[in-house]
Amino acid sequence: MSNSNNTKTVLSDERLLNLIEILHNQSTAGVTELAEMTELSKGAVHAHLATLENRGFVVNNDGHYRLGLEFFRHGTAVRDHYEYEQMSNKVEQLAEETGERVWAQVKENQMAYYISGAKGTHHIKPPVRIGERIHLHQIAGGKAMLSCLPDDQIQAIIDRHGLPPATENTITDAEPLFAEIERIREQGYAFNREESIPGLHAVSTPIKKSDHDVYGAITISGPANRLSGNKLESELPSLLLGAVNELEINIKYNRQGRS
Repeated sequence: MSNSNNTKTVLSDERLLNLIEILHNQSTAGVTELAEMTELSKGAVHAHLATLENRGFVVNNDGHYRLGLEFFRHGTAVRDHYEYEQMSNKVEQLAEETGERVWAQVKENQMAYYISGAKGTHHIKPPVRIGERIHLHQIAGGKAMLSCLPDDQIQAIIDRHGLPPATENTITDAEPLFAEIERIREQGYAFNREESIPGLHAVSTPIKKSDHDVYGAITISGPANRLSGNKLESELPSLLLGAVNELEINIKYNRQGRS
C-alpha cells in the first residue's frame, strides 16, 4: 500500500474515532450537527455512521444517533483484564462499611479510568461515571497508582500529558508531584484535597501487582467537611490499607489457581 493510501486510512480512522468521542459526549446527535462539529461533509458523516450502525456500535433513532450496546459488550471483556469482580466486591464492602462513595480505578495508556463504584448511605452524587477517564495526577487513586511506578515512567507520563489543572489545588509542577509521590510510597496511601473537584476530599490505596506495577487503586471519597481531620488522615487510610492487603492476597491466589 502506498504512503498516500496509508495517510488516507489513518485520517479515516481519526474521523471515525472523533465521531465516537462526540457521540459519547453529546449522548445523541444528527448528521448535520456531527458534520458541523467534525468539519466533514454530511455524506462522509453518514458513511461513517452507516458502518458503525451496521456493526452495532451506534443506534439510529429517526435520524438521531447514539452509541450502541456493542461498546458495552466489548467493555465488559476489557474490564475482566483488571480483576474487576474482586475489586467490585471490595468496593461494595467498603461503601457499606463507611457509608461513603467508593471507587475502583485502573491505569491504562497513562490515564486513570473508573471501572467500578458503589454508594454508601451518606454518599454524594458522583461527579464522575463508570468508564470516565482522568489525568492520573488529579485524583487520589491516580497518584496512588503513580507511586508504584519507577520515576522514569512517571516522567514519561508528565512529558506526554503534562500536568493540567482541574482545580486551583491540582498539582501542576513536577517537583511537588514527585515529593508527594515519595510521601505516598512511605505511607502507602494518597490524598485528594479538592484537587479534582472543589469541595471533594478522597483517600486512596494502590493495589500492588509488584514493586513496580499495579492492578489499580481503591478510593473512598466524600464532601470535604465530612472527610477531614482524623477521619481522612488516619481512620480511612487504616481501613483501606487492611482492605487492599486482603484484596492483593486474594488476587494473587486466584491468579495462581487460574495458571
